[in-house]
Amino acid sequence: MSSFKDSVKSGMTEYLDELKEKLDGLTEAELRWQASLDTNTIVWLVWHMARVEDNWINGVIAGGDTVWDSSGWAAKTGISAEGNGYSNTMDEVRALPEVAVSDLLAYYDAVRDAAFSVIDDMSDEDVSNELDRGNGPITWGWILGHVIVEESQHLGQVALIRGIIRGLDG
Repeated sequence: MSSFKDSVKSGMTEYLDELKEKLDGLTEAELRWQASLDTNTIVWLVWHMARVEDNWINGVIAGGDTVWDSSGWAAKTGISAEGNGYSNTMDEVRALPEVAVSDLLAYYDAVRDAAFSVIDDMSDEDVSNELDRGNGPITWGWILGHVIVEESQHLGQVALIRGIIRGLDG
């Protein structure tokens, strides 16, 4: 019998698989290219996407440390930035240190393993659990839906940037 877990995990698997396809073969210069001085780079988007999923699911829902913190990913990647990139200025986006996208994907895979464990441990009733983050209550179900929507939007940005750089056939 299928449950909400299968649907959520299917959506999460789809966007991460697609992200990896969009990253395949890109050069370091392409990963750091900006369409304008006011747009994100692909490498920043990958870092941000992984941090968002990690913070919401492994931090907020699980109520503990994120994979970023518990596994020392700041030291592993050389990224000392606090938070998950939400409200970063363009100077902060451009200041992301040189980091191999393979290292960011290794972090993302670790995030995903932990996130799926959290989801697998959730009951049907848990999606109704409420949290008040200072601007009104949200549910765990809202968080899961939000992660899928936000990550899908950022995947679209990665795909667009890749298309601008490489064209439709690239």
